Amino acid sequence: MPMIKSFKLLIVSILASVAVFAADNEAPINASVTAGYNNHYIVNGLAKTGGQGFAGFTIGTAYFGVDTYLGGVVLPDSNGLDESHWNIGAGKSFKITENFSLRADLQALRHQSAIVGGRNSIEIAPKIALVNPYVTPYLRGSHDFHLGQSGYIVGLERPTDVFGWFTVTPAVEYGKFTDYDVVAAKIGVSRTFFNHMTPYVDVGWYDNNFSPAKYNFAAQEFSGDIVAVAGVRWTF
Repeated sequence: MPMIKSFKLLIVSILASVAVFAADNEAPINASVTAGYNNHYIVNGLAKTGGQGFAGFTIGTAYFGVDTYLGGVVLPDSNGLDESHWNIGAGKSFKITENFSLRADLQALRHQSAIVGGRNSIEIAPKIALVNPYVTPYLRGSHDFHLGQSGYIVGLERPTDVFGWFTVTPAVEYGKFTDYDVVAAKIGVSRTFFNHMTPYVDVGWYDNNFSPAKYNFAAQEFSGDIVAVAGVRWTF
């Protein structure tokens, strides 16, 4: 509990710091809100919920040359225990060549579980990606202080503009954690209208060997299941 309270205070402190810095330095603040529906909410390759709606936000700004950001998503649950996920992070891109750059991020996340008997937890997650116009490889580490899970997800993705009509992003991932492995193949489709509104659809195939009989930090095991989410993002 003290760690969760500290995490909430940290979010408030960062919000205040971002506002003060932006006001003093006229730094642009990027913000967006999102709403939609998914049949499962995914965290580290695991199903945290069944089908339900969600709403979220992100806000960020450049802070002495470093991108700082925070966000959250809330998923109201029928059992009266709302699922929510919150993150704060910082990242920076380092140019290697004209077409290649190394992107490094570090995030802290707080997960509030709606699974009956499940635990709320705090996770720290570093990520590196070799960003380029061809295929972007990435590696994301993870350590959850309350669930006793550590591991990584390695993946490849390629955002592709299709004739200026919409953006298609296929991705494949493999993850290995303390008590389970996961494999996923995903594709996302989105289009931005009026420079602000972005409808999107993401569909993925997931397979893992998570055991809900042993552990209660996921809703179910995936055995070649399809996971889909559809939503609209408004960027200010």
